[in-house]
Amino acid sequence: MNPASPMPTPKKMTSVPPPGDQAGYTFVELLAVMLILGIVLAGLTTAFMSGSHAELTLNRRFQAQQQARLAIDRVRSDVHCASAAQAQTINTYPGVKLATAGCSTSIPTISWCEVPVSASPAHYQLYRSTSTAAGVCGATDATRVLVADNLTNASVFTTSTIPQFALQSIGINLTISVNPNATNDSYALNDTIVAGNSTRCATAGGCTPPSVP
Repeated sequence: MNPASPMPTPKKMTSVPPPGDQAGYTFVELLAVMLILGIVLAGLTTAFMSGSHAELTLNRRFQAQQQARLAIDRVRSDVHCASAAQAQTINTYPGVKLATAGCSTSIPTISWCEVPVSASPAHYQLYRSTSTAAGVCGATDATRVLVADNLTNASVFTTSTIPQFALQSIGINLTISVNPNATNDSYALNDTIVAGNSTRCATAGGCTPPSVP
């Protein structure tokens, strides 16, 4: 042996525990962990689904509110120009006809019609038409414009007795629901708009709404 060479380091012996002594999870512990994890995930899923449903409901109500307000603004503009208004059936559709010759000689009347789309659930569309020919608000009416969709009520416009010394006014009741399968997402908007060019009623007890052909 060369006295200059180092002595080999003896290897450290490690003891290996028998298989029965190895640490690990028992089947009962795994089941408990899975049960707790399932409860936590179920709670998170319920909270997530509830939040998604609430967001969808708010979005539907916002869309219904936006449609109703835009429709009311459009109707108000026409009614303020009208000298007379009459709620009537227009080409089989419930609606209101406005006499607007005072604002525009080229447009003597404006018709607002509620056209049914489906009976169950009730679904109507609100159209504006300037036609004076037959088939007003129908499929052949080239002047009709869709103003609001998803209406759920058939009677939107009313023209009541005009009080003495008052101008004529038109009652509007819009109920819109973007969700066709539920009514709790609907938005209702009611308003009374005065016909700006109408004549004040001078009859005691009120005046009958004028006829608009």
